Amino acid sequence: MTAVSDVVIVGGSIAGLRAAETVVRLAPELSVTVVSDEAHLPYERPPLSKVALRDPLELDDLVYQSVGELGRHGVDFLLETPALGLDLAARRVRLAEGELGYLALVIATGCEPVIPPVFTGLPEVYPLRSFEDARALRAAVADTSKSVAIVGAGFIGGEFASTLVKEGRAVSLVDMAPKPLGRFGAPVADTYAALHRDVGVELFLGRAVTDVGHIAEGRELVLDDGTRVRADVILVGAGVRPSTRWLEGSGLTLDNGILCDSQLRASEGVFAAGDAVRWPNPRFDAIMRVEHWTNAAEQGRIAAMNAVNHIRDLDGAVCANVPYFWSDQHGIRIQFAGYLTGDEELLENRNSDGSLFLYRRGLAVTGVLAFERRSEFVKIRAALRRENPSLRQVVPDVPDHEEVRVV
Repeated sequence: MTAVSDVVIVGGSIAGLRAAETVVRLAPELSVTVVSDEAHLPYERPPLSKVALRDPLELDDLVYQSVGELGRHGVDFLLETPALGLDLAARRVRLAEGELGYLALVIATGCEPVIPPVFTGLPEVYPLRSFEDARALRAAVADTSKSVAIVGAGFIGGEFASTLVKEGRAVSLVDMAPKPLGRFGAPVADTYAALHRDVGVELFLGRAVTDVGHIAEGRELVLDDGTRVRADVILVGAGVRPSTRWLEGSGLTLDNGILCDSQLRASEGVFAAGDAVRWPNPRFDAIMRVEHWTNAAEQGRIAAMNAVNHIRDLDGAVCANVPYFWSDQHGIRIQFAGYLTGDEELLENRNSDGSLFLYRRGLAVTGVLAFERRSEFVKIRAALRRENPSLRQVVPDVPDHEEVRVV
């Protein structure tokens, strides 16, 4: 049996939600169906790793307020319904109980966690990507006698370490990289590591987990240098991969994500948004894939706008955004805006309010990362929306070059 919807959105992520909102706003006459493998209506994911352990984590509080309004406008949410395949020629998404035809399709399936083989099949090993993950992890660490180890010193791991430390819990953070956040430069990595060390997080950097062993007191990780780390509960934040297996054989180009053009178009009438998308961003003249909430939200809006334009036979809009993310850890706001290739000159400015790092290629500033320094960051982020802004345009209040140190 085949049903038909004018616009089909696969994925109940923030990208999928913003896509549905955009179609309803721009073209309320179009029918919209959101297909999601989750059991829940679209909900906020950032709080999963940020909410304090003593505070309640209720699904009703996380569901986006706009979901109810979308339902009243006739948007159909098919929950617990994974997409199994895509027929581009017939314009149909294959589901377990039939097919769903479309005039335009928006793919917003995001990423899925990677669990290293050493942890496969072990109890009390958790990713942190869904509401169920968060509830299970919080229940596991409720027993204060259990030791907690976090594998992966990225933002999810760092944020959960912060929630544990707030409760006075001991926590270990393990990462294969000798410099956490190393792609942002050694000074940033050192500042980030110090942020954790200063509040008592035990760091094991540049070390891989080779085994998980049991001792009388509980469980422990065995690292590649022989170090043993207590780990009754293990949070794995070791990376993600694009959720694109259902698209294999569809004819879409899959290469570390869904390859799209600058309008987020993967094929005729098919658009994609969010963590799984690789696209040429004309703002930086680079093909990129960005795994952050703000990018997914913005791409969901653009992909849906272009889906509507496709149905109306109108020109589409390009996605030329400036990637941005934020993370709150140990009471410090970490923010980044821009795009890095790794060959930038790094400039550093520190004062009692925090640390500011600027990335420059030639005379143009291409990125900024800040620990606190919130008001300055907002101004610099706005300046980055201009094409190739200079250092003076980005930080006009700096009186002379000695205020900004080249690292």
